Order: sequence, then C-alpha cells, then structure tokens
Amino acid sequence: MSNESIPEKLLLSSKAFTDNPYLYPVYRIDLIIFSHTQINEKDKQERFPQLEKFIYSDDLLQLHETPHLLVNREAIKDGLIPNTQVIKSIELNSQLTSINTQEEVEVESTKPMLPYEYFELIDDKNSPTKKFAKRLNTRKNYEVLFEGSWFQPLFNQEISSPIYISNENNFNGIHGELLLYKERFLHSNLKIRLSERTNEEQSLSTINLYNFNSLLKLSKVNNRFVSFFKSLGEDVVSFSSWIFRTKEFSPVLSSKESYLLINSNYKDLFEINQQTKMKEDTFHYVDHPYFGAVIRVSQWEMP
Repeated sequence: MSNESIPEKLLLSSKAFTDNPYLYPVYRIDLIIFSHTQINEKDKQERFPQLEKFIYSDDLLQLHETPHLLVNREAIKDGLIPNTQVIKSIELNSQLTSINTQEEVEVESTKPMLPYEYFELIDDKNSPTKKFAKRLNTRKNYEVLFEGSWFQPLFNQEISSPIYISNENNFNGIHGELLLYKERFLHSNLKIRLSERTNEEQSLSTINLYNFNSLLKLSKVNNRFVSFFKSLGEDVVSFSSWIFRTKEFSPVLSSKESYLLINSNYKDLFEINQQTKMKEDTFHYVDHPYFGAVIRVSQWEMP
C-alpha cells in the first residue's frame, strides 16, 4: 500500500465539470481496434522504427465495466503468468468522498441523466458499434482486438486527460491511450501499440489509473470545505491545495497493485501515434499496414 498524489490536471477538470457541467457537453465515444490478418507483400517489405519502452501519461483515466460484467480475475485458472504491466487503481478516501443526502440530491438534479456513469463501458449488444465490430470479425482480413463505447465530458486540451486502452487474446494484444478534447473542433490523439505473444521476458511497468466519477465526488467535497472556510472568514482558494497535500489528510486512501493475468508476455511490434480532427457522428479510420482503429464521437442528447 502506498499513498499517491492526484495529478493537477485531473483536479482541474473534475472541478471545472463540477462547477459548470453544462459548459462541457457529454459525448458518446465508440472505439474499435483491429489487426490485419493478411498483409500484402509491399507492406511486409516496409521497415518500421524500433520501439522504445511505452511511456504512459501520469493522468490516465480508467474505463470500467458495468457491475454485472465484472470478472473476478482471481478465479482464472492457475498457471497464468503476469504480463508486462502492473495496474494500480487509485482509491479515494471514503471519509472525504462522503456527501450528505441533501447535497447529493441537489447535485444529481443538475446532472444530465445518463444511462451509465462516465467512462463506464456500455453493455448493449445491439449497438451500431458492436454490429460494426461483428461485421469486421466475419471478414477474414480483420480481427477485432478491442471494442468499446462509453460516455464522457469533453474539455479543452489544457485540462483533458487520456484514457487507458488495453486488451489481448492468445496471439496479439493492444495497449496505449486515447486523448479526446474539444477546442473549436473535436480532436483525438490515439497512441496505441500492437503486440504479440512471446516467450521473451519483458520488463514490468506500473500504470496508475484514476476513476473520473470518484474525482467528481472529491471535487464536490473540495467545494464544500472552501465554502465552509469562507464562512469563517478564512481566505482559502482551494481546499485541495491546503489540507489535501498533508500526509494525514491525503485525498488518496491507497492504491492496490494487481497484475493483469494473461497467458504469456507480449512484445510491442508496431505503433499508431496519430492526431485527428474529428467530425461529430462520423466514423474516423486510423490506418497502419498491420492494424487500425475506428473512432466515432457523438454528442449525447438527453431523451
């Protein structure tokens, strides 16, 4: 167990959304990542740069599954060995995230009534994205490695944080991050790697993941304490800049290390690192000779 500090960018974005949620529209994100199972001879001759160790952002946001889809990885049969990444899910102190019932009701009344939490993977077998992924899988030229949809608010680039993306099968894996933000236009920055199973020993790396919904609760607590101290005549700009930085009142209770259990180590082969100016409700294709991705960003409208 070890205490962690929360990156400033995450504190700023969660506070901005808590204070003015309607300034940051909520979007549905659809993402499919797939490998090409048949490579033409010309692409096989192309030389690609040797990849260094992947350096993750320190403000990664976590995608989480709906409760009934969660799988207890402890129950996976013995004999599996860990891959090259250690995931640390940052847990916030429950004493700081407890909000009384009246304030909770007031906050909920100002929130858009989403069918899911922010960054929660959508469980809808009939969604256009799942149908798209199914069509790809039926073609012999493609194999879907990741498919997911979720809701999230979009901020300007200065306070936007990337999302951790990872999945693997018995032969290939993908891992990396996706940054989405909105200035005058919508933008995506996909940095993702295709890997293959190997018997070679790979070095371990630790990745910190943050839950945006927990950060929103923390921001609400922050606002409550600022109001309290102002009522006492104290000049406190941010509660987090004062008491959250002390050892006794760290906003992060602990972090749990848990190895991703997969069948073998995976070695990085190829990388996509591409920025794209997006159009709403349009599938954007990100191409590479060995794998690719499809991204769609659609503003969510309250029914």
